[in-house]
Amino acid sequence: MKRTLQVCGVALSLLAGCASAPKPAMCFAEAGPNARSFPTPDIWFALLLHGYDKDTSAAPQPAVDCAGAPVWWQDPTADDCVEAGPDALPLPPAAKLTEEDLVLETLKAGQRLAWVITRRFTNGEALGPVALVETTEQGFRVEALGSLRSMPKNAKLRLERVGGADILVAEGDACTTDGTDVCRRYARIMPLRRNRFFTESVSSPERACLGAAWFPLAREATFKLPNQLIRKFELTSTLSFTEAGIGVQEQVQVSDSDPAQPDVGPRIYRRAQDTRTLVLESNAVVSTKASLWSRMVEQQVRIGAKMDPEKPLVPMPPKNKPGTAVATPATPEAGEASKPVAPPAKTPPAAAKSGGP
Repeated sequence: MKRTLQVCGVALSLLAGCASAPKPAMCFAEAGPNARSFPTPDIWFALLLHGYDKDTSAAPQPAVDCAGAPVWWQDPTADDCVEAGPDALPLPPAAKLTEEDLVLETLKAGQRLAWVITRRFTNGEALGPVALVETTEQGFRVEALGSLRSMPKNAKLRLERVGGADILVAEGDACTTDGTDVCRRYARIMPLRRNRFFTESVSSPERACLGAAWFPLAREATFKLPNQLIRKFELTSTLSFTEAGIGVQEQVQVSDSDPAQPDVGPRIYRRAQDTRTLVLESNAVVSTKASLWSRMVEQQVRIGAKMDPEKPLVPMPPKNKPGTAVATPATPEAGEASKPVAPPAKTPPAAAKSGGP
């Protein structure tokens, strides 16, 4: 399979005023009839990742997409936004890519969304290049490209039309690993502007950051109140897409329980619901208010409640302790050659730095 990158910045500027001119592909890969009909994971990895090694199935580190852009993601922090993005640490990258690192969704005949996972996180999320790919008589054309961070378990990708523009919607599950087998679904949205899927936060009309374009469709949080009661928040939300905008409907139930009376069940303290509309503007996703969840959580913080931290779904691998490197065994002297030499102890792999991509 021959892979060609098309540098089209100059061409785009020359063709900007010509509506009939075809939009150049961001990346292109030649493929024969069999490969076009039954593409293997290697074909998608090589198409979307610059520097992918087909012989070893290894992705380049740091990962770079087929157009030469770094595969990178930055959610808003609590210092920048009313509501920060999900808190998680990057796990060490896998030695090689497998079929588990590929998500494909067919939109129509000859058109797919493809997501290649190059990094995973402790909260269950994954990161990698995502592309809108057309199948042609010569091979595969990447029509739009970006970096996506979302939940890969039971992942579903689709395009929705809002305000005359396409939006990538990525949904997936985060499931507990402690034996309770509880799964909650999350959604990411990324506007398609020209030929790039963009990571954009939700902003106020004054362009103040309200939160990440990340939507838990089910969520729980527990607080310890100053009077020692335990307050539990449970959220359910839905997204709807129309030409007018993106509707986000939230319902929150709040219940209290007393640890000093374990035999007494939780008491409903409050129920609340709200709907907000996100409007896609030229360079921003705009909402007139923050999420209901963030507003209710802020009320608890004001009264001195302490939120229990969320546990990571995927624990970090153990780190090497300083000074515990395994020395190379010395060569046995004559007369001791017949004595067996114990093999060196295995050292666990080092964990990735928290500041990784």
